[in-house]
This record gives sequence, structure tokens and C-alpha cells, in this order.
Amino acid sequence: MQVLPSGLVLPPLPYAAVLLVATAALVAALSRLGPAVTGRHVLAFVPWMAAGGALHALHQYGAVPHALDPLATAPAVYVSTFVAAAAVWVGALLLSGDAGLSSDGGVDGSGPDEEAAPTPADEGTTVPTPADERSALALGVVGGALLLALVAGAVAIAVGAGAGGFLWPPVGVLGAAAATGAAYVALRSWQPAVLAHHGTVVALFAHALDGVSTAIGVDVLGTDERTPIPRMIMEFAGALPTAPYLGRGWLFVLAKLVVAGGIVVLLADYVEDDPTEGNLLFAFV
Repeated sequence: MQVLPSGLVLPPLPYAAVLLVATAALVAALSRLGPAVTGRHVLAFVPWMAAGGALHALHQYGAVPHALDPLATAPAVYVSTFVAAAAVWVGALLLSGDAGLSSDGGVDGSGPDEEAAPTPADEGTTVPTPADERSALALGVVGGALLLALVAGAVAIAVGAGAGGFLWPPVGVLGAAAATGAAYVALRSWQPAVLAHHGTVVALFAHALDGVSTAIGVDVLGTDERTPIPRMIMEFAGALPTAPYLGRGWLFVLAKLVVAGGIVVLLADYVEDDPTEGNLLFAFV
């Protein structure tokens, strides 16, 4: 039985080595800087996730420059996106003037403003500083600019090729918003406390958008699903009596929302106990 999605391609060894070294260096830098991860960081990661998806879509269309194309394949695109986002994060922290790498491997707070670097709180977490807030803003702005550039490039390519289908992306966004609203109402009646976190709605919308866009691709545009588990879910839905009326993708949308809702409920206490690790998990979800 197939377990991994079809179409996975490992990048050539030089590219893989660069990604591994860059990832290790950036993780080490973030570990030494010790930034807090807040709900704003979770929001700031959203355009980066979308940008990674857009980059991979351009790769599938053959529109990525040859020298960069191996970085846009799956699964390398996940690492490439992380490296780019982490580089912006580290750069924003260092340029803020509130944090720097000290010679002994710790964090040196000797910036122009003489503000204290992030310090562990009594609960063992990291207290957000102005540098952390500015780094979240920088992440969001740069990620948003990158996403807009990739989307603009995709639109220009589609227009130049005479391709249609411009109606469906906004329909997918509206459908995902409606599905997110329904999930939000369900969570509010079941676990209202989890809605206080920024990442809850973000996680719900991200999974709803993935589900709705997949459903549109399968039921409307006639694409094939490459990932085994979603494909099995939609094959099951296609065998139901509702298939002629609802198609196959609706069950996948429902499954995505149920899984996302369950995970955010399980993570709610973790975020309260350890905001940094909890918010990182929210971003991962």
C-alpha cells in the first residue's frame, strides 16, 4: 500500500547539503537567541506557508528558474520555506538592537536601547520583548510581500498562457472562510476557551482552505489527489449515495476540520503552560 504522496523528489546532493547546513545554523542561532514565540508569530508564519505552496505550484507548472527549481520540489520546499523564514526571523532579532549572540553562547542584550534580552519566566517560559514583537512584524511583512510576488507571477504566467480558471481561487477562499466559521461556532459551543488563542482560527482556516481547494480540484477541475489518505477518504465519499450531489471532496473538508479542531483543543493547555513551544506547535499545525 502506498504511504507517501506521489511526486516526492529528493533534491540533488549539493542542494540537500545546503538546506541541511542552513537549517542547522538557523536552528542553532534561534536557540542561542532564545526568542519568545507569541500568537503574533503564529499569524506571521501564515503567509510563509502560503508562499511555500505557491512556490511548489509554480514548480509544477515549470515556472521556477532552473537553478532554484530543486528547492521548490516536495519535500525540499518545506525546508526551503523554513530556511527563508528563519533567516528573516534571526535577522530581525539581530537588527532590532535588543538581542545579539554573545561570545559565550548566550544572549547579549547590549543593544542601543539597553533593553533586556528574553529571560525565562517563573513558569520556565520566555518573556516576549519588544524585539520579539518587531520580529513577528518583520516575519509577517516579508512573508506577505513574498506571497504577493509569487501570486502576481502566477497570475502573469496564467494570463500570458491564456489559462482560465481565475474564478476558483476566490471561491476556494470564500468556501474556506464559510467552513472556518462553521467550525468556529462548533468550537465555541464545545470548548470556548480555545478561541482566545490567535492560532485557533488560523489553524482552522488553513486546514479548511487546504480541504476546500482540494475538493474544488478533484470535483470541479478533475485533478488527482497525490496523497494516499486524502485519496482514500475521497474514494469512500465517492461510493456514498451523496456523491452525485455533493461530490467526493466534502468528506475530506469535514475530516480536515475535525482533525484541526481536535488538535487545537489538545494544544490549548500546552500553550498556557509553555507559550513558546505551544505556539510553535500551533504554527506547525
